[in-house]
Order: sequence, then structure tokens, then C-alpha cells
Amino acid sequence: MRTASSIRTILSLLFVLAACSRTPDTPPAVVPVSSSATSPSAAKQGLDDRGHLRISTEDRCPVCAMPVSEHAKFASAVELRDGRTFYFCGTGCMIRSWMHPDIYLHAGRADLRRAVTRDYFAGEPLDASEAVFIAGSDVVGPMGPALVPLRTEEDVRTFTDRHGGKTTFRLADMDDARWEAVTGKKALPVEVAP
Repeated sequence: MRTASSIRTILSLLFVLAACSRTPDTPPAVVPVSSSATSPSAAKQGLDDRGHLRISTEDRCPVCAMPVSEHAKFASAVELRDGRTFYFCGTGCMIRSWMHPDIYLHAGRADLRRAVTRDYFAGEPLDASEAVFIAGSDVVGPMGPALVPLRTEEDVRTFTDRHGGKTTFRLADMDDARWEAVTGKKALPVEVAP
């Protein structure tokens, strides 16, 4: 398995170099994922009993390979039924993985236990299935325009007064068509092998 580890390391370094060399207006590169690729590494520590993220400096986003600890304000998580937890640099990567766990987590939909994000105002854990996400504001996250998680509709009104916003949605409402309408991007990598 030394070869697989070396390949993962090289791909991660290439992605980091590509991400560092892009300008703010250039969308980040997408690393193609195939069903034959090695599974992403689960987090060193899972969520605690209250849903707090316990991110280590070694944890990488399984979608974009960014170090999650460098983006703690926007970090999110998906926990599988077997206890494995994956941390994400932001809500967008988490939502894409929730929609397509087979591609990004090498897991089935039935394997998903819960998704957790952080309430934008309080920074506290928030069950992503209960969050109201807002897109199109002036808030920028690690991957560009942020999909901001909020706890209540009142928080949405407060947030839009301060930061604007074009649309709101819930995790259960998200599918590929809605993702593309909200973000202007595809939910799946450009090249996904069958």
C-alpha cells in the first residue's frame, strides 16, 4: 500500500500547489475521483457527544484536500453509522459529500448518520439537517462564496440585513439541479469514472 500512499501524497501536494497559485476569481481545481481510488482518510477524532468537531492538524477535506484546521470557522462534518467521521473545509464540500457519499466518501447513502456544521453567528455545532443555508451573500469561505449555515429564520433576516443573500435552502432540498442553480457549479467532479 506504500504506492497508494505515495500517490495520495503527490495528488494532495499538486492540489495544494494549484489552490495556492489561483487568483481569488479563479475557481479551485477539482481532483477527479473514481470508484477505484483509495478511500479518503477519516478524521483522527470523531465528533464529541454534543456534536463539537474535534479537528486535528492532520485532517484533510475529502473533497478538496485542504487542511480543515485552517478553516475552522466554516468547518463541517459527516459522521457515518460505523463511527467514521470526515471533516470538511466548508459547508459546500460537506453538502456535496452528503449528496454523493459514494463519490466523495466511498460510502453508501444508508451509511450516513448525520451532518454537522457550525452556526455562523454562535459558532456552535448545528445539525445540518436543521440549518437554513443562505447563498449569494458577501461572505467568502475557503472555496469562494460561502453557503452560510444559520439556526433560525430570524437569523436569516439578521444575516441578510448585514451581508445580503440571494437564496436559502435546507440540506434535504439539495440535489444536483438545485446545487447548480445555487452555486453555478456541478456537484460532481468533472471526470468521475463509472
